[in-house]
Amino acid sequence: GAVAAASMKELTETLAATDQHFIRCIKPNDRRAPFEFDEALVRSQLQSCGVLAAACVAQAGFPYRRTFLSMLDDFRDLLTLEEQRLAWGGSAAERKAMVRKLLTQAGFADEDYQLGRTMVFGSAGLEAQFAERARELRERREADERARQREAEAMSAEQKARLAEMEREREEAHAAMLAAAEAATVDAEKRRLEAEAAARAKDAELEATRAAMQQELEERRAAADAAEAQRAADEAALEEARREEEARLLEAAQRQRAAEEQARGPAEKAA
Repeated sequence: GAVAAASMKELTETLAATDQHFIRCIKPNDRRAPFEFDEALVRSQLQSCGVLAAACVAQAGFPYRRTFLSMLDDFRDLLTLEEQRLAWGGSAAERKAMVRKLLTQAGFADEDYQLGRTMVFGSAGLEAQFAERARELRERREADERARQREAEAMSAEQKARLAEMEREREEAHAAMLAAAEAATVDAEKRRLEAEAAARAKDAELEATRAAMQQELEERRAAADAAEAQRAADEAALEEARREEEARLLEAAQRQRAAEEQARGPAEKAA
């Protein structure tokens, strides 16, 4: 029990120190021997557990997913001081522009990755490939820096001033590029909000029109019901008047017959 508890504690500490994504326990052999792998047994477990199929599905999509800030933090030594300041204090649009710049400088094609609003999505192996290309990029930059230092040592004061001016202009150009990306994003967001407002206005107009049409329909139905009730009342009144007229005529006819019978009685007796 103590051995199992210690082993579990060690495993928990190892997992806590890593960036775990997916865990599948595979038995390396049937003999419980350490550092011994039965290739056929392991392959069978990988196939039956669906690990190989999951790896194929992940490879076909974008399994690499990191936030802009996390990726920029991993490769912060590739950023200038201004870019590092924007990475931690800038907006998501500025971080997105810097991530795109890094991936472009590393030589990745657009189909190798997709940039969302706050995250970068990459194909399988993008992280390892980017780490390798970042290392190459870092080495190139360091070599360029050493070359610039050697050139600076041989430059005159006027040449150094001119180079410093060019460096400042380059930094300003990069800042302008990031500002343009931010402005484009703000403009796009403004257009999106305007489109949403227009859509909501159209929805409200449609709902108001539907409500007005429904009210008009209900008013027409109420008017039709009232007209039908009035017609039924008129027909009932007409029927009542007709029955009263028939009763009056019948009563008049009965009185006339009674008067005729009374008039015939004395005449018959005299005859």
